[in-house]
Amino acid sequence: MEALLVWPEFPPTYWSYSYSLRLVGKRCLLPPLPLITVAAMLPDSWKLRLVDLNAERLSDEQIRGADVVLISGMLAQRESMHQLVERCRALGVRCAVGGPYATAVPEDFAAADHVFVGEAEGSIGEFCRLLERGRAPHRFDGCDKPPITDSPVPRYDLLDVRHYLHMALQYSRGCPFSCEFCDIIVMYGRKPRVKTPEQVQRELDAIARTGFRGSVFFVDDNFIGNKKEVRALIPHLQSWQEANDWPFFFYTEASLNLADDEPLMKSMVEAGFESVFIGIESPSADSIAEMHKVQNMKGDIAGRVHRIIEHGMDVWAGFIIGFDSDTPSIFDEQYDLIEQAAIPFAMVGVLQALPGTALTRRLEKEGRLKPHIGTDQFGYVNFETVLPEKTLVAGYRRLLRKIYDPRAYLDRVRAMLARRPQPRWRARPTAGQIVSGIRALITQGLIAHYRFEYLRFLWKVWRWDS
Repeated sequence: MEALLVWPEFPPTYWSYSYSLRLVGKRCLLPPLPLITVAAMLPDSWKLRLVDLNAERLSDEQIRGADVVLISGMLAQRESMHQLVERCRALGVRCAVGGPYATAVPEDFAAADHVFVGEAEGSIGEFCRLLERGRAPHRFDGCDKPPITDSPVPRYDLLDVRHYLHMALQYSRGCPFSCEFCDIIVMYGRKPRVKTPEQVQRELDAIARTGFRGSVFFVDDNFIGNKKEVRALIPHLQSWQEANDWPFFFYTEASLNLADDEPLMKSMVEAGFESVFIGIESPSADSIAEMHKVQNMKGDIAGRVHRIIEHGMDVWAGFIIGFDSDTPSIFDEQYDLIEQAAIPFAMVGVLQALPGTALTRRLEKEGRLKPHIGTDQFGYVNFETVLPEKTLVAGYRRLLRKIYDPRAYLDRVRAMLARRPQPRWRARPTAGQIVSGIRALITQGLIAHYRFEYLRFLWKVWRWDS
């Protein structure tokens, strides 16, 4: 059986990095980890081909040449997913959809031949047997919260790693917290399931065999959700790095309580973690309480961020506006927090009520949901907000302009660097990194309208680093 695995296109938003990637000569930030993980579970007798629409085009001939087209994706890829389903129908080729979007809203895919709901471990073998016999149902429900110790090494060999800026690896699924707006706990549960250290090392081996060198993203929604297990993992990461001459730098997502665990921060840095993305969401104590984000209630947020930076990890962070508790002052409060915390990469979005979440259930009871589903937090809200929508949109636009004013952004980079200790090791730049640096210097230092701010920034960084 010939299977065509297709990863849908991201629209030009935070998820695509479509503009900044041009500076580094790459087509995509990250590879389609869900699809290459599923590929490793498919029968050995199947012939597989992978197409990432963010990196290449998909022809009708490729679709016609497949016995089945397997599509996975997130809500942000919604439009591209539906276009793929329609193409398959028009060409008379069976298609099966799965992944977070199909799991959250399976009824959206009435046009697909098959909808795989849930996680693949432990159940995709039966689905494949039914497909081969022509007896697969329209909806197939996978196992509920299967152990991911059963998950095989993803098929990194199916990738053209030249297209990707970073590689990706998953260690755990689930999060112990109960943020009202979050769909991770709905899909993956509140008890984090983890892989063994040996599994993770095998996956690092597989990435290394592709020839890739550089940053590897642990895609866990909360890498430290199970602190006991992650403490046991990190020494294995460090020993693997040392045995392989440090080919990778790691980054991940974690909750803000990382700042309260000095030994954990220290060990992560020693294993090669350079950055961490944290969901800070809001400076407002009322909004934090409203969203039930208890891990952000303890202590000064900016001070906790500084502790992480001072241990040697850059902090990227997510922020949300549109909570019921937000007042017109929230936009200035968000800006002040981002400045105080010295967070250059601040992903600020508008609250969306995602399918299946506690927030959606509450808004549904209150009659405040709008008919459309929010697909990305950079769009219009999909519910009636307490803060007037015009005020919300105008304030949001003003906030983004202030945050990403070239001088404000570059000053935050310098403020972060001033707090961050020098790394213990410095990898030699690759030829590609040197070319990217020259391209960035020409584009931003000579052509961009903010070129004087950029050159001022480089001069100050050079003086600080010399």
